[in-house]
Amino acid sequence: MSKEMAVIALGVWLVIVPYLGVPGSWRTVLLLLTGVALVVLGLFLRADSLLVRSRKSEHHSFVENGFTQSHSDHLEHEHKEGIGSLN
Repeated sequence: MSKEMAVIALGVWLVIVPYLGVPGSWRTVLLLLTGVALVVLGLFLRADSLLVRSRKSEHHSFVENGFTQSHSDHLEHEHKEGIGSLN
């Protein structure tokens, strides 16, 4: 079971527990343990999300546009040829 499905199942469990007819002290313990499990799963999901985000930032799929010398030479060539300007 994936972590996301476990969160959904625990959420459904939280909705059902009060209507099961278990004694009050047991119900309190069940709800407390379910809450702790949700917190732990939430922390794991957050860690996974941060890990994926850091992996994405390490691998750049594109380079930010910048004005380099080779780019300026290319523009000068276009201007001489009359390609880049209508003047």
